[in-house]
Amino acid sequence: MSITQLFAQDTLRNSVQQPVDSVKEKTTLTIAALYGTGIDYYGQTTEQRLPYLALNATVRIPAGLYLSATGFHLFSDSLLMSAAALSAGYGFKISSKLSGDVSFTHTFFPSKSPFLQASSPNMASASLGYAYFLKTALEGDVAFGEQTDYFTTLSNSKSFDFNLSGGRAILNFTPELALTAGTQQYYETYLIEKTNQGKGNGKGKGNGSNPPGQTTETTINYKKYGLLSYNLKLPLSYNRASYLIEAALKLSLLGNNTASKGSINSFFTLSAYYQF
Repeated sequence: MSITQLFAQDTLRNSVQQPVDSVKEKTTLTIAALYGTGIDYYGQTTEQRLPYLALNATVRIPAGLYLSATGFHLFSDSLLMSAAALSAGYGFKISSKLSGDVSFTHTFFPSKSPFLQASSPNMASASLGYAYFLKTALEGDVAFGEQTDYFTTLSNSKSFDFNLSGGRAILNFTPELALTAGTQQYYETYLIEKTNQGKGNGKGKGNGSNPPGQTTETTINYKKYGLLSYNLKLPLSYNRASYLIEAALKLSLLGNNTASKGSINSFFTLSAYYQF
């Protein structure tokens, strides 16, 4: 999923653990800050490593509706605000073990933005998750703007909780394995605009250009739906009644449908959440 969508949804997934005696649902406001070592867009990243800082605020009401706003600053950017995103969504339970979520995110990118997904500022998403011994989730995303791309992610995760301080704090480890498939016209546009120094002469024709400085005999069809990445995420969080701190490492092995197939990208994030 996109970096903007990921951060907005992680704020919900990593919502601060409520006290055991808190049984009434209520409207919550979660504010969060996240540092990342590089842009992560379905396991792919830019040729230049772009560390960033993101600030987020999410309001969620008991009915399952939520609104989220996120601001991004790239440390390599002279602009204070490198991108901004607004999200709206609805999370719901189908049964005690089956849950779903639908959302829409629009991201505002400045001209000549270095973000991979700058040509596709709109993202519509839907997901289903089933919790048993593992949690299995299937998510479908549609990114659109200058062109339209489709993504599917199948993930399996397992949560391990360790009570600390007599149960007043929780140390959580939730390893996750995920497969992501999709199209990548966004990447073709990114390469063309990078070659043209951000001037953007429109979309390229045919099946592919390669990243600058990279030579490959494989012609990439960016409209073809195929495997993009195998992903392993290792998040460790410390959770108290009203705040959560998390460090996470993600490793992405790029699939055969990418120009850099076989390469491994790594991403590290450090985030803090406070819930009112």
